[in-house]
Amino acid sequence: MNRIWIVSIGAAVVIGLIIFASWFASSNGQAPTPSGNQPASLPIAGSITQVTPSSGSSGMSVASANGGTIQTKDFMEDPATVKDPINPGYYYLGYHVYEGVSDPTATENPPYIITYINATQYFNIALLQEPIGSVREEMQQYLTVHLGISEDEMCGLKYMVSVPNRVNSQFSGRNLGFSFCPGATPLPK
Repeated sequence: MNRIWIVSIGAAVVIGLIIFASWFASSNGQAPTPSGNQPASLPIAGSITQVTPSSGSSGMSVASANGGTIQTKDFMEDPATVKDPINPGYYYLGYHVYEGVSDPTATENPPYIITYINATQYFNIALLQEPIGSVREEMQQYLTVHLGISEDEMCGLKYMVSVPNRVNSQFSGRNLGFSFCPGATPLPK
């Protein structure tokens, strides 16, 4: 009985290794190539790519928190929008940090980071320096200009503004909101 058990486990391990080896060989260690429906991209340095304009588009719709859509500038075409090299479908709008690959557009100590998640059309925003009230205002101005929308439309986005505990323990762990939106947390400047 023990011999059958050992042979069965050994066979399962060998089959698993064969499946893994064939998967690894077929993927060749490369990322999948984008389909024709995605924006064109141009390599900058290393594996970071910068999103470049596609022909003839001037705007885009993003989902709103209430189930509708908001018409914005096509920020995916903005030269300051770059793909996250680690997370497919995630994009940085403006500031971002070095993530282990050569990236001349990364910033050593950014005041904030705006991440856009394409699949959910969600904006995840981290305030990374004090005074967080002033940093939030700077981020709001940047995002308003780069999205080309009003403050009322900004309030309708699917988003979160947060601060890590290492930056400010008093305000960490909650959605601070945009300062001009109902229910936003007042922050020191």
